[in-house]
Formats: sequence, structure tokens, C-alpha cells
Amino acid sequence: MQTSRTEIWDTEGLNKENVRILLDSGSQRTYITERLATSLNLKRTKEQEIRLVTFGSDKSKVIKTMSTKLNVRLKDGHDYTITANIVPTITGSIQRKPVRISDRDNFRSLIKNLSLADDIPTEEYTDSIELLLGNDYYLDIVLGHKIEIQPGLYLLSSKLDWILSGRTNEIDDNASDTNLLILSYGNSITKTQVFTNVVKCVPNTPDIEDFWNIETIGLKDTTNVRSEDDQAMEDFKENLVFKDNRYHVTWPWKIDHQEVPENRPLAFGRLKSLVSRFKDKPDVLQKYDSLIQDQLEKGIIEKVPTSKKNGLTHYLPHHAVIKPGKSTIKFRIVYDASAKTKIENSSLNDCLYRGPVLLNDLCGILLRFRVHTIGIVSDIEKAFLQIRLQKDQRDVTRFLWLKDLENPEVTQNQIQVYRFCRVPFGVVSSPFLLRATIDYHLDSYNNDVAKQLKQDIYMDNVVTGTDTIDAAKDLYTMSKGIFEDASMNLREWALI
Repeated sequence: MQTSRTEIWDTEGLNKENVRILLDSGSQRTYITERLATSLNLKRTKEQEIRLVTFGSDKSKVIKTMSTKLNVRLKDGHDYTITANIVPTITGSIQRKPVRISDRDNFRSLIKNLSLADDIPTEEYTDSIELLLGNDYYLDIVLGHKIEIQPGLYLLSSKLDWILSGRTNEIDDNASDTNLLILSYGNSITKTQVFTNVVKCVPNTPDIEDFWNIETIGLKDTTNVRSEDDQAMEDFKENLVFKDNRYHVTWPWKIDHQEVPENRPLAFGRLKSLVSRFKDKPDVLQKYDSLIQDQLEKGIIEKVPTSKKNGLTHYLPHHAVIKPGKSTIKFRIVYDASAKTKIENSSLNDCLYRGPVLLNDLCGILLRFRVHTIGIVSDIEKAFLQIRLQKDQRDVTRFLWLKDLENPEVTQNQIQVYRFCRVPFGVVSSPFLLRATIDYHLDSYNNDVAKQLKQDIYMDNVVTGTDTIDAAKDLYTMSKGIFEDASMNLREWALI
């Protein structure tokens, strides 16, 4: 196996750890263990989905993982920055055994003048792999020169020093050792002694799924992802309520989810930073306050007595996103449902299912749009905020704001607690709840317009069309009526 020992640093150079790296040109990506990423306090990006194709399978599996950046110390003392996906485990323990070299004296003489990337074991032992360097960086590290030690065994030049790799003529009759690569049928198990953490009582005809689970680096495959989507959709349908011309939904809580922490100190600290940032810009604070007061007046949010609790309680930190325009400044408030008090604690997003992706294929929408003689586009005004949260779901969407802008000092007596009555944008489940509600509403109409709208909506945008002016007028009238029945407004119509 191509291994190397070197120092791994965070990108700021504050934390380091000496680890054994496994170089694997058969892996398309680079992976780091959760333990090492936490130990180095590496910064993480948002969650992403990647597809893996395992050995012996013609179907890909989807796993969800976060990525991070780290530095690998090269033999010349420089750092090499790489991006790696964070996974719970990469492999089990690897078993390192003494290498049998036919001309050992010549080999000793050779390595006196060479620096090896990893030690050559003199006795059998096991060790862990916490960084797998995949094919995305393999050719940047491994250089072209090689030295043949004996048939099949080479020293490879690399930026991590010389790597011993290849096969030996060693034959080990000890078949009691365990292995990573397990045959799906038959009585013979490979004698390639590399990985040792598989249970020793493995049957002669082992379940090939054990192999898949190792090949997918300890993560669950798509069957579990699909079951989560099914659970989210089932919860949505069971708890959906239509009342006062609006749909009322609940959050799709994960089964056995961790308790959401009551993170008021975090929200309080973030509010202090926000107010301090705009203290010399009273117009921005006034705009901030006006937007909150407008939402309060429209029933999108409501005041919460500090002593009142209804189930779980959680606070959403928030900040402003300002985009200067030609004539006006576009201003909106963004709520952070991924905020954590500690890295080991849960955020609100961690406790919720994302839900299935119900978006229509954008390519299909655009192709159908081009077929129509008359193109029609529109959007649902403030779509997320048109769906109500049931009362026992609102306390996890609390947030803090000032009572009086005349005295913009962030103190406990100056704080007013609000909470959302509608679905806020920024929570991981919000896109699913919006689209599932729209689909449910359109399915309740048994007409061609509702069917056309359902297939021509992307998130909150309608991209559709007709072939005549009269048909366009009918589509406009019926579409407006359908969405008004759910207290939603189709606005900004354009005929193209």
C-alpha cells in the first residue's frame, strides 16, 4: 500500500497532527476522518451530495458529506493545500507486516541515500488511516521516477519522499487473519493481509453488503436517504391542515433527533455584533426595524412573552444582506438555522429532514416554454411566508430584536422576542415544505390549468405559456384564482 507519514495543518497554521496518509489513485476524491477534522478545528463548507460506484456494482450510491480545506507538509517544507470530504471513517485498521526483500543488504545500502515517506515495519502491527489522498491530487504528489527493488516491488518518488509500493513474493499460510476484500460466494477468502478490523467470525459465504459499507467509507447508501425522504413526506401529509384559507404545516423532525439547544446567548451575542456594525448607519437599522415591524403587522411574525414556552425553544441568529441598486438599496434579513453553540451541539437544521427534492426538471420547463407561441412568466409573492406554521412549531423560530431604536443599546431590558408564524426562508426544510404544499394544493383541482401549473413551476416561479391570446387570458384568470384560494398571490405577470 502506498502510505506516507507527514504533518497535517489547518489552513491558518494553528493546529497540526502527524498522521499516516494512504495514497489511492482508485478513489476519485480525497477523504479525511471526522476525528482528524475536529482535532485540527477545520472549517467546514455546506453539506453536499456525492455519488460513489463501489467494486462489483453498476449502480452509483449517493452519500451526503461536508468538505474542508487543509495543508499537507511536503518534504521540501512547503505546505500543499487540498480539499477533502469529511467522513466518519475511511477504513478499518491497516495491518503493516515486515516486507521480505530478497537482497536486503543492497536495499539497506540504497535507502541510506534516500529519504523514505514511511517507515518499513520490522514487526507486525496495526495502524489507522485518517487521510486518503485520492486521484484528484495523486498525480500532483507522486512523481514519475521509480526504482525497482525486486520484481513487482518499487520505490516511487514523490513530494512526500520515496514511497515503497508493490507486491512481494511473500506467502502467508495463516488464513485466520481477517481482510477487507471479502468474496461474495465460495469458500476461499483472499490472503492479501491489509485490513484487520472485520469481525473474525465472518462466515464462509459473507454478506457482500459488508463490503459495500466499507467501500462507501462508513456512510449509509441511498436506501436510507430515500427512507428519510419518505418519512418527511409522510409527516407532511399527516400533519397538514387547511384553515382560514391558508395551509398550516409542521417541521419534518428527524426520528430520535437530538434536542435543539435553547441558544439565546448565541443569538444575543450575534445581535450585539449586528447593532455594533451598523451603529454609525442609523438608516440601515431603521430599514431593518421597518421590515420587522411590517412582518409583525402582516402576521408573519408575532411577539413572544419571555415567560411563554410551547414545546422546544430555539433562537435564530440573523444578519442583513444589502445589495446596492441603481435607484434603491435591496435589503433583506437572513436567518441562520445552522448556527451552533458548540461544534458537538445540534443546530435546528441538524434536527430536521431536508425532505425530497420536488423541483421539476429545469431543462424540461425551458423546452416546453419555447414551444408555446405566447410565453408567460410569473412568481408567487413571498411564497415561503404564505405557509403558516402550526402553533406548537413556532418556538424553534424565535429571534431577538430591539424594542427602541432611539436607544440602540443591546441589553436584556432592550430585547424583544419574536417568532415566526409562517415558514421562514433559511431553514433546511423550507423548500420542501413550500413545494409539497403547492403540489398538494394543485392536486386538489381536477383541471388542465392546475396540471399545467404543476409541471411548469420551479420553486416559486411559473414559466409556462399558451398558443392564443384568449387562452392566455383564461390561464391568467384561473391561475390567479387557484392560488388566491390558498392566500397566495401570483404577481409580476409577463407575456413574451
